[in-house]
Amino acid sequence: MDFLRLTIFQAVARHLSFSKAADELQLSQPAVSKHIQQLEAELGVRLFQRTGRRVELTEAGRLVLDYAKRLSFLSEEMRRALSELEGVQRGYLRLGASSTPGLYLVPDLLVRFRREFPGVETTLVISNSADVARRVGIGEIDLGFVGAVPQLPGLLVRNFADDEIVLIVPAGHALTRRLKFAPESLAQEVLIVREPGSATRQVAEVNLARLGVSPRQVMEMSGSEAVKRVVAAGLGIAFISRHAVALEVAQKLVDVPDVPQLRFSRPLLLISRKDARPSAAAAAFLELIDRRNGMAAR
Repeated sequence: MDFLRLTIFQAVARHLSFSKAADELQLSQPAVSKHIQQLEAELGVRLFQRTGRRVELTEAGRLVLDYAKRLSFLSEEMRRALSELEGVQRGYLRLGASSTPGLYLVPDLLVRFRREFPGVETTLVISNSADVARRVGIGEIDLGFVGAVPQLPGLLVRNFADDEIVLIVPAGHALTRRLKFAPESLAQEVLIVREPGSATRQVAEVNLARLGVSPRQVMEMSGSEAVKRVVAAGLGIAFISRHAVALEVAQKLVDVPDVPQLRFSRPLLLISRKDARPSAAAAAFLELIDRRNGMAAR
C-alpha cells in the first residue's frame, strides 16, 4: 500500500476539503483527487461522500482513517526506535500538558532536558486534561501531565507534583476580610470557570457542591491566563492553581482569601500508555523528573 496516498487521505479527512489538503501538502487539487481515486480503487470502497461543496467521510472512510492513523504512529515509532540505536543523542520526545503543569512546571524541566540532550527534538502541546489523556491514549503524545485522573483505560498514572486549588478575588475584595467560611458569602458572586475538560474546573465544582455553594452566575473562559485577567479586572472570582497565580499575588493584582475551606489539595499526574515501551528520550525525561522530585523531597 502506498504510504503517500494514506498521507494524502489523512490530510483530506482532517480538513474535509480537497483544496485545503492540497494547500497543506503543496500539491495541486487534481493530484490530490487522483491519489484518493487510486486509493479507493485499491481498497474497493468509497472513502468520501461528496455533496455539492461538502465533503464527508463514509463509514468505510472512518474505518480506513483509524487504521491509517495507527500505521502513521507505527511508522513514527519505527523511526524513533532506529534513532535510539545511538542512545539519547538523537530522537523525539512528544509531551502534552494541561495548562497548570504545561505553563508553570514542565517548561523548567524542558530547559534542563534540552541542556543535557540537545540532539533530541522536543514538542510540548498544551490543552486541557481530557484532551491530553486522549492524545496519550492514541499514541500522539509520549508523556502527559494532567490535573485529574483520566477516565480512559490503558493509561499508566503516577504522581508528578503537589498542587492546591485556591480562590482568587480582585485586589481589596470583601472576601479577603472574611476569616470564616459561609456558603452564602459566595452566593452573590460571579464565578469565573475554565472550559469543560479542565481538571481545575472539575476539582472546584466537586468541592463547591460538597460545601453547598451555588454561585448566582457562572462565566466560562478558555485557559487560566484569561481567568486571571478577568478576575484582576474585577468581573468575578475564580478557583485556580496556586502555581498559576503566584506572580499575580506577588504583584497584588489579585488576592487569595485566607479561608482554609476554600483551598483544595490535588496531585498533578504524569500519564503514559501501559502497552508502549518508553522511548530512550522519554525514559531520560522520566529520570529527570525523578531527580527533581528527589531533590525537592530533601
